[in-house]
Amino acid sequence: MRITMRPPANSIRPGSFKAEPPASFLMAAVLLSSTALHGTGAWAQTTSKPVTDTGGTVLERIVVTARRASEDAQSVPISINILEGDRVKEISSTSSNSDIARSTPNFYNGYAGTRYTNRAVMRGVGSLLPMSPDDTSVVFNTGDVPTSAFGPMPSTLDLERIEVLRGPQGTLYGRGAQAGAVNFVPVQPGFAKELQLRGEIGSNGKALGEFIANTPLIDDRLAGRLAVQYSQQDGDIFNPIRNGEDGGFRIGAARGSLLFTPDTDTTALLSFNYNSNDGTTQNVLRNASCFPCSGSNPAEHHFVDNYGANLRIERAFESFRLTSISSIQRYGSESRMDLIDGLLWPGFPAGMINDPHADMFYSDSRETDYFQELRLSSPEGSATKWTAGFNFFRSEFGVGTYGENVTFPGFELFSGRQSQSHSTNSYAAFGEATVPLAGGLSGIAGLRLTHEDKKSAYRFQGDGAPGTVDRHEQRSDFSDTYLTGRAGLSYDWSDDFMTYATIGRGAVTGGYPTATILIMFGRDEPMFPTSLSWTYEAGFKSTLWDGQATLNGSVFYNDVSNGHLLSYDATTMAYSIAALDYTSYGGELEARVQLTPELTLFGGLGFTRATLRDVPANNGTGAMSGNGVPNVPEFTANIGAEYREAAERFGLEGGEVYASASYQYVGARAADIKNSFDLAPYGILNGRIGWEGDKTGIYAFGHNLLDKRYEVTGGMSGREQVIRPGLGRTIGVGATVRF
Repeated sequence: MRITMRPPANSIRPGSFKAEPPASFLMAAVLLSSTALHGTGAWAQTTSKPVTDTGGTVLERIVVTARRASEDAQSVPISINILEGDRVKEISSTSSNSDIARSTPNFYNGYAGTRYTNRAVMRGVGSLLPMSPDDTSVVFNTGDVPTSAFGPMPSTLDLERIEVLRGPQGTLYGRGAQAGAVNFVPVQPGFAKELQLRGEIGSNGKALGEFIANTPLIDDRLAGRLAVQYSQQDGDIFNPIRNGEDGGFRIGAARGSLLFTPDTDTTALLSFNYNSNDGTTQNVLRNASCFPCSGSNPAEHHFVDNYGANLRIERAFESFRLTSISSIQRYGSESRMDLIDGLLWPGFPAGMINDPHADMFYSDSRETDYFQELRLSSPEGSATKWTAGFNFFRSEFGVGTYGENVTFPGFELFSGRQSQSHSTNSYAAFGEATVPLAGGLSGIAGLRLTHEDKKSAYRFQGDGAPGTVDRHEQRSDFSDTYLTGRAGLSYDWSDDFMTYATIGRGAVTGGYPTATILIMFGRDEPMFPTSLSWTYEAGFKSTLWDGQATLNGSVFYNDVSNGHLLSYDATTMAYSIAALDYTSYGGELEARVQLTPELTLFGGLGFTRATLRDVPANNGTGAMSGNGVPNVPEFTANIGAEYREAAERFGLEGGEVYASASYQYVGARAADIKNSFDLAPYGILNGRIGWEGDKTGIYAFGHNLLDKRYEVTGGMSGREQVIRPGLGRTIGVGATVRF
């Protein structure tokens, strides 16, 4: 995909496949249906679990804040997947969003490792790549603060849990939550001393170092916490042009926080964060004899970072709780791209396609986001649960691009110098309530009114490339006001079984793109409209076998207007927004069971069918009604187990021995709106085994144990099929020390 750039000042300088589910998927379905596993997929974190009257072991209660208040996950009328404890620690820092998605049925993230990482498709709703920093249908939040679509992946460092909320979440989570929301919930400072060190080393340059410290500063009043992590993974994509490897990553993350509790009713949490991703991700020729292999010379390089501060103040009153969240976040991105991969253009002279000083493209972007939310919520234990508030968001985004020695035919879009600025002011008022009506019946109603003002400016200075102009400027404004929300009913048939049905309204704001296709030819870039959708959902949540198992399920139907999809033009070799209508329908079934006190099983199944509808004839995109929506697997599944046993049984003194394994399946999905080809289905097997004591722990781990070179995303480059391959097998060992 084309992105926009200018040469960075320092390190980057000019010159320097549809298929039937496999047998493993069907086995997962049989096991799920026969053992009634639970939809959270979260592993218990203690060996001392409650026991039923019949001697069985009860699953631990999982508390979430999906509706801005602490609730049992089994009582919330939303389709939720929760990862916590060891499940979070086992997520790879180099592919966190994709690992989370593969653990959640009907959720797909095309792992990129660049500034396009925070975009996803949930239940068939979403886009291949964002056209602006807020063009995303799934919003990623850390500590209730939204993350830019162009920022690095939110770090999984020192998290309490991750909540994946399916369906429109625009009422409480606002902009960008048309398809759902992912909430990263960090561990807060506590009033006990804690010091922990963790390290990993593995194949293909895998390494991780982590430091976590917590200490009280003033007894019962002030506590501080610091978490720092560095991880890396060498590339495993062979480059025969340079005789090296592409695709490596260097990732850094840090979070510091201070918790102040002046009295029992008031808390103030001040946190600082840093996150960076330095990588060389690569698209490769799908049918190359050396697959996966790259012909970039020099290698692509992308550096993305984010730093900022958040202040959260909460005060409990007799009849409500007041919450204020203030945040400022800064994002930066520097990229270098070799426009010509030598393996993609056979027949051209090697000196033309392998010249490291020709057809280079650079970008440097900066973004500052300001966020303020004030809300009131019902007190803990209230029969009527409600939240109401006001939200303000401002984004200031700027990007510069530069094409160096662009001589290859068809790359005029990348020539010359460009600069852009985009600003957004978003204002929203919202409220939602769940009210008991009669018996176990409750009504759900929520509404959010959003108004947005956007300003965009473009400037192009040509360098004489054929067909381009010497200079062109554009200034454009965009404003929109829209409603989102949901309404529905839930019914508690008993303490262990509830059903719900909801209608939701979702939206993704419109605006002007950061990826340009016309300005270099002396024409203004077009506006893309706000996408609106209706979602109809029904589901159930159940607790079985006296608390030993839970089983959750839901079905849905989405009707999306002006969905923000992408169209690829083989002539200009660039992507542009294609605002098309589409529908999706399907369901998910998730479960978990405490089979024995030592053995926990979990898993989930998902089905989604998403197709374009009412596509205008001669629309210029190549799309047709009935085509599959890109990056939407028809089938997704995950299944796994964890076993924990007292170490004495294995002749060891103290602690626990544990083993875990999971299998994640992603089905075939269309690569683009033309349905040029399908990306192949794949399955990933992960495993871990170790010993955990009071102060120390050691373990061995394996990611993608079957070494599947799976296809993450794909598209066309000229007339060739290109894909982004996933990481190969990684195995290693790790250790944890606590003081």
